[in-house]
Amino acid sequence: MRTLRHILRAVALGAAGAIAVVATGALAQAYPDRTIRLVVPFPPGGGFDGIARPFAERLAAALGQPVIIDNRAGAGGNIGTELAARAPADGYTLLFANDYLGTNPNLYKAIKYDPVRDFVSISLIGSTQMAIAVNPTNVKATDARSLAARSQEKPLQYATPGVGTSPHLFGELYAFTTNTKMSHIPYRGTGPAINDTIGGQVDMALVTVPSLVQHIKVGKLRGIVVIGGTKRSPLLPDVPTLAESGVQGINHDVWYGLFAPAGTPPDVLRRLREATISVLSQADLAERLRQTGYEVTPSSPEVLGERLKADLAKWKAVVDRTGITLD
Repeated sequence: MRTLRHILRAVALGAAGAIAVVATGALAQAYPDRTIRLVVPFPPGGGFDGIARPFAERLAAALGQPVIIDNRAGAGGNIGTELAARAPADGYTLLFANDYLGTNPNLYKAIKYDPVRDFVSISLIGSTQMAIAVNPTNVKATDARSLAARSQEKPLQYATPGVGTSPHLFGELYAFTTNTKMSHIPYRGTGPAINDTIGGQVDMALVTVPSLVQHIKVGKLRGIVVIGGTKRSPLLPDVPTLAESGVQGINHDVWYGLFAPAGTPPDVLRRLREATISVLSQADLAERLRQTGYEVTPSSPEVLGERLKADLAKWKAVVDRTGITLD
């Protein structure tokens, strides 16, 4: 027979479990009750700004609490990502990331986070194309073929938002595939990379289309090729695609997604997913982003998770092929 002590212990444990369930439910019901921090692991003024800031504004309205962007740049996105991975899993620190999550683990030997283990996917947010644009004074080339020929005379320098980013890896793949001699010059974000290309400190930039549009339109840069998708960018209708340029077998678009630290309560994640899908279904936001070069791509958490895993495998093959490694 069970002793009185056993019975009292069972009752106490049951009561503790019930309190925990009630507390968890109350926490989820109250969420959010204060400011949410959205970590963007690149500096302001780059490709992230055009999509992260409009999204954050709408998410704040949907959740009824401020959503503050916290730019934590450095190490190709690793600094901000590590910070988000170590944050409390309570829904008040989120990560707005892109496909660098699929490149960095293949490049950095001492990376301090695992994008699959340390984060839970919420939703894809959007995607955009990349492009190669040259300083028209430094480089007279007007297309991919003449760019490759020019590089044989004098190797070119190409700027990207940082070591290990998809523009960096794609640049190496592009150079290998097209026999274009070009060396990588990393920056702490898209803005600085473009500024130095315009200033002539480097020959060309490989960054996202939205960041280049205005500079190409006013003649500060010349577009060479658009990367990602099968159609020309509506923002750069005069710049050909890779296929039109005779470059086959390689392509890549840049995706953006929302993540939370692993262990975030399911009810909090559900609230964030519902709010995110609601925001991305707003037609005026979709049009606003489309006009600046982004396509809205809401998804299930599973779709985002599979996209990340596919990129991890894709870029591992590229790293193995090109031999790029980082400390």
